[in-house]
Amino acid sequence: MDMQGTIESATTAVNPTKIAIMDAAEKAILKSGYKAMSFRDLAAEVGIKSASVHYHFPTKGDLVTAVMQRYKEEFAKRLVLPKKKKSAAQKALNKFIDGFKETVVDQDNLSLCTVLSAEKSLLEPATLEELSAFYQLKLDWLSSVVSYMRKDWMTTEEISNYASQILASLHGGSVLVKVTGEPEMFNQATCHWRDLAKRLGE
Repeated sequence: MDMQGTIESATTAVNPTKIAIMDAAEKAILKSGYKAMSFRDLAAEVGIKSASVHYHFPTKGDLVTAVMQRYKEEFAKRLVLPKKKKSAAQKALNKFIDGFKETVVDQDNLSLCTVLSAEKSLLEPATLEELSAFYQLKLDWLSSVVSYMRKDWMTTEEISNYASQILASLHGGSVLVKVTGEPEMFNQATCHWRDLAKRLGE
């Protein structure tokens, strides 16, 4: 992160109004999407004037980029690589799947990155960069976990493929639940990876 990014993070950390705006923006995006989110609605939600929102975030792109950056950083804090043991990696993968289910599916939501990805053509380059970095963060972590479970016979490409497929199952499963209203769809979309983790972890 450059110096400007460091200053931005520090400022956000101690500015309650800025945090409240970002919280309201994240909530609005999850509810109605990026395009529908307006500074006027955010101002009403926070209890400030629209001009105050613009003061902290001059453009919609600035705001959503900050929200996505915070989302990524908070997620990264919760990601801990397991010890290089098959059983530990198996537990870590199951915990990752459980965490996605509890914070996204069980809340009848899609993840922030899923919602923003659906409106990719509307996003600013800086937001897209944060979005891409977030996906890569998860892919790198999943690749490490898979490699711990069965590194001896899997190629780097196979490990990467598994990571991509696991992540696609999580996000795809959450979309199925949202569309059908059937929570079991998520379990059906991810049960293969739980079974695989069990086999590879043995």
